[in-house]
Amino acid sequence: MKLDNWLAQRSQSCPNRLALICDGEQTTFAELELEAVHAARRLAAFGVRRGTCVAMTMGGGRSQIVLIHALMKIGAVILPLSPRLSPDERSRAIASCGVTVDLDDTSRLTKTEADMPLLGEHDMEDVHCRILTSGSTGAARSVPLTYGNHLFSAMGSAFNMGVDPTDRWLCALPLSHVSGLSIAMRSVIYGTTMVLQDEFDPDSVKTAIERDGVSVISMVSTMLLRLLERDVDLSAPRAILVGGGPVPQSALEEALDRGAPVIQTYGLTETCSQVTTLEVGEARRKVGSVGRPLLTSHLRIHEGEILVQGPTVSAGALDADGWLHTGDLGRIDEDGFLYVEGRTDEMIVTGGENVTPAEVENVLVRHPEIAEAAVVGRPDPEWQQAVTAVVVLKPGAAIGEREIREHCAGSLASYKVPKRVEIANSLPKTASGKLHRAALSEAG
Repeated sequence: MKLDNWLAQRSQSCPNRLALICDGEQTTFAELELEAVHAARRLAAFGVRRGTCVAMTMGGGRSQIVLIHALMKIGAVILPLSPRLSPDERSRAIASCGVTVDLDDTSRLTKTEADMPLLGEHDMEDVHCRILTSGSTGAARSVPLTYGNHLFSAMGSAFNMGVDPTDRWLCALPLSHVSGLSIAMRSVIYGTTMVLQDEFDPDSVKTAIERDGVSVISMVSTMLLRLLERDVDLSAPRAILVGGGPVPQSALEEALDRGAPVIQTYGLTETCSQVTTLEVGEARRKVGSVGRPLLTSHLRIHEGEILVQGPTVSAGALDADGWLHTGDLGRIDEDGFLYVEGRTDEMIVTGGENVTPAEVENVLVRHPEIAEAAVVGRPDPEWQQAVTAVVVLKPGAAIGEREIREHCAGSLASYKVPKRVEIANSLPKTASGKLHRAALSEAG
């Protein structure tokens, strides 16, 4: 099946509609199309061809959006890289993905434009990009995503949330991650506006809501917590999607109490972003759930693990029966809503009992003096692994290990209550804002 180039199509159907707002600068679909065409011809003169794997450091600026669409017009495969990668990490990623063109220094592009035809359409199976996984549990690897993956992902989100032509979707997430890049793709598929910020900042989000009129925001748990701490009014957008890992239920409830339409979402790099997303109307009744499967996505739980199937899933990630083994633990309630309960490789075995870190973490963050918490297993001669809580206290808090253990004992079985408590100034995070549990385990 063939797909028209999404930007070219939008430049014809709604040329004067805003495609992008970045640092207050507004760009229409027609203007973005013209810039992308010129950039594509310059890239072609530089040697980029259909199928060429091109590395880009994604700083979150307007120029990256232009280059993404320019590379799509050639049919190149995009490898978006985080500016936070070390030189060695970057070199390994480039080598493993077969990169032949590195756009780390775009000043090397000449003004010369090659006179060559650009692609007006793509095959569904054409690889659009390769995305590095976050590497939170080991070395990063790349996941190929096709144009079809992006299209079905956008369709699933649209069927769940609806699409308003006046929508403005705020992206303060890294474009090097599927969470950020998928917003860029959805916006051009829908013909709506992407509001791009190069990094997350509570004041910038406040400005985007008040000045730019954003109607949808995607964020991770850490971002929501910082916005709540700063008392940013989040009631104006019609939907605020929170994903990328566990979200404290207390934070969700506080946001809902303030009128913020927060909804949890669950997805992976391998699924081209969302698999399930809660509906705004169910946010209060099903707080803690990540929602039901989106259109074309299918779920099942096998021995506690979440398995996913559908056209958003990267083909190389499927088992022989066509299922993606996510490595996430979960359960589905009687209404079909999914609850994510941790990772299979994070399970703590203590005295012969299994403990899921997420369950203990959810109890810890209910304490009014705890800002963040993570639970890991530390080696222990008696218990094999000792359930260990690493907590970040709120400013001015003065609770100690005894109070924290007593708090947990009121809600958890005795073997789940942390045997050790460590107070930290902060928790290690990956570039996408997820808890870097491997680094936390190594620190012990």
